[in-house]
Amino acid sequence: MTGPVPQPGSIQPGSIQAVVLTGGRGSRLGGAAKAELDLGDGPLIARLLDALAATGLTDAVVVGPPPSHVPDSVRVRVTREDPPFGGPAAAVQAALPLLEAPWVLLLACDLPRAGDVVRLLLDRWAGGTGGGRDGLVLVDDAQQPQWLAGVYEREALAQALRVATSEATLGGRRGPRMGDVVRRLQLEPVADPSGASRDVDTPEDVEWWRRRAGDGGAAAGPTTNERTTVEHSGKAGRVPAGALGDWLAELRGLLGIEDRIDVDTVLDVARDVAHGVARPAAPLSTFALGLAVGRSAAAGLPVDEELERLAALVQRRALEHAAEPATEAAVEQGTE
Repeated sequence: MTGPVPQPGSIQPGSIQAVVLTGGRGSRLGGAAKAELDLGDGPLIARLLDALAATGLTDAVVVGPPPSHVPDSVRVRVTREDPPFGGPAAAVQAALPLLEAPWVLLLACDLPRAGDVVRLLLDRWAGGTGGGRDGLVLVDDAQQPQWLAGVYEREALAQALRVATSEATLGGRRGPRMGDVVRRLQLEPVADPSGASRDVDTPEDVEWWRRRAGDGGAAAGPTTNERTTVEHSGKAGRVPAGALGDWLAELRGLLGIEDRIDVDTVLDVARDVAHGVARPAAPLSTFALGLAVGRSAAAGLPVDEELERLAALVQRRALEHAAEPATEAAVEQGTE
């Protein structure tokens, strides 16, 4: 990695800047602005910016709506990804022109334990990272890297974003995914044993964190098993990466599929359709996408290219649908 790394426990002026992403749709929360959620002890964005101030990090770029609270000691500049709701990679791209420091602390706004996240990352970063690496990232108890809770070398991040953007354009996609960017980087994993990086995605998460605040914060964070149970009960959550890979391997054998399955593309389609149209539309759309790709393959067209092309069509339409006024029937059915 390039750029000066400070001595343990110190933050040198100009050595690192924060980028905070606040521009998500909050679709699973009924369109709520996640950054302004109050879980019992103030808006999440207020707690996060206060956490930055407490560590001495005094320069932040917020990508999304302007925050309602800014500590006096922190300089905050606000920008927006183009187009809005373009995803984390687009948000990082919007922030880069405002960054001068060699290091970037990248954070999502929906971290109830932002103070712990900031301390974990900055303590490890200030102590120096492994040779030849481009940064560090928190890894949760399911061994899932949390890309929006990490420290990145600015130039390495910018270069990875340029390459991923170019590949997305050539592939006919509207823009790169964050996974396309970070897979080009050598990132040191930082263990998160206490679950500090657990975020807020669903109404169930909101209620859980509010109960925790009411209990004085004594309870530990929800375990991976608890989140997986929520997923299987029909509510949004996370499935451990290993379980997903095992199931995919079993599925390919069961169905006699020899082609590689681009998991990121399929999941991106499901996400955009669920957010932009309705959650039940996601499995229907991915099923229809599979049929269309199969038809293209039977016609001799390249499977990977057709998947990218057709997925982009579905995602574009889902985003357009999200911007359209809800119909009366859809409102009555609760599908918008």
